[in-house]
Amino acid sequence: MSKRSPSLSSISTKLKSGSPKPPFKKRNKKPERKAIGIRLERKKDASLLNCNLKRPYPPEKIRIPIPDFSKPCVKIGQTVQTGQKIAEAQGPEGVSLHAGMPGTVEKIAVFPSVTSSEKRMIEIHKHREPKTLPLVETHKGWEEIPAEELPGILQHAGLVTTDPVMEPVHIKLRRYAGARTVIINGCEPEPYVTCEQVLIMSHSLEILKGAELLKKALDAEKIFFALEDCNLEMIELIKSKIYFLKWEHVEVRTVPALYPQGLESTLLQAWFPGEENEAVVFPASTAFAVYEAVAQQKPFYERVVTVGGECVVEPRNLWLPVGISFHDAIHACKGVMREPQRILMGGPMAGTAQVTTEVPVTAGTNAILALPEEISKEETEEPCIRCNLCVDHCPVMLSPAMITLAAEQKEFAVAKEWNVGECIECGNCAYICPSKRPMLRLIRSARALSDPAVTRD
Repeated sequence: MSKRSPSLSSISTKLKSGSPKPPFKKRNKKPERKAIGIRLERKKDASLLNCNLKRPYPPEKIRIPIPDFSKPCVKIGQTVQTGQKIAEAQGPEGVSLHAGMPGTVEKIAVFPSVTSSEKRMIEIHKHREPKTLPLVETHKGWEEIPAEELPGILQHAGLVTTDPVMEPVHIKLRRYAGARTVIINGCEPEPYVTCEQVLIMSHSLEILKGAELLKKALDAEKIFFALEDCNLEMIELIKSKIYFLKWEHVEVRTVPALYPQGLESTLLQAWFPGEENEAVVFPASTAFAVYEAVAQQKPFYERVVTVGGECVVEPRNLWLPVGISFHDAIHACKGVMREPQRILMGGPMAGTAQVTTEVPVTAGTNAILALPEEISKEETEEPCIRCNLCVDHCPVMLSPAMITLAAEQKEFAVAKEWNVGECIECGNCAYICPSKRPMLRLIRSARALSDPAVTRD
């Protein structure tokens, strides 16, 4: 069988001969649909054997990516301390940037990033032995801070969402002004990834208080805590904290343990169909960072990351400074027992493969996975056989087959007609495809080239 992709004329012929036609205009409200997903092997036990969150010994250097609309405020050769501001916001869209360890600024240059592109970063080298950080004390009166002051506090703390979008939190609050419900997402549908679960089990009260601050900033009415129905211990823990606080405006909601149920878009579509702007979703780790920024005046410079995969000697969750390399993060887990076939940022379904372990951890890095050949082996790609399995398993009711066929022919306008911008990049289509086509890669290229505004940094 030839592996040559069909021409765009054959795609058009298929359209005329019975394939569903792309919608001419975007519908405001989609019909409700029962939860669609794939039951994956979770592979979470290894990183949950040791639930104690620790901070590894500081590495020799870190490279901290400079956010858009931010400008360095330190010079080469300058000594900085943990949490010190090293870049300041330029205008209302920017956020501050803070050092994740004490050291000396060695370079402000362009380095490889996790998106396979290059980005301007500040390189800090460790000097002498690091001092023990003082205990963080709760700021008195933080609960009485006016709602209108909270976005500015979060902006100066350098807080962005702890998901791949990494949107400044104060911008997201402004974009969802008028939302009546705050959803705190504690779901982790991807295999291996457990960073949110461990953080919730360790700091549930702080996360709830961070959610209350987000509700206050939005003047919202309710808080929903989203959890997977299989995490019974976590569900009972959050319910007990809510009962202790006597907060009647907070409730726990569950989703089935199916991938990709529990992602931001699937939560909004399931609970607020056609009224997605009535609710705003934040990861639980973002709510925790909000609490730290407001109650403890701690800037954002570290996050919990799952370091795992079959190749890692001691998979676990760690507090890692933003800017630490993947190599040093894996080394903090005693390295690898064998050479990995693939290094991923994120889970195996929607994660991004890395060509080097020298790329830095970012605010959106929830997991670093080192996977062996038998897990990540490349399979032979075959032409599309029009089986429609990708359509059946798409949680947002798209046609990945038509989008990727258009992308292969570089007909990105056609991909846009098929609503490629609505794809949530969950990877279901690539996982289920019997022809093993690189669906996710093709969709990402189509999104980037049909509308640059939807690309993720």
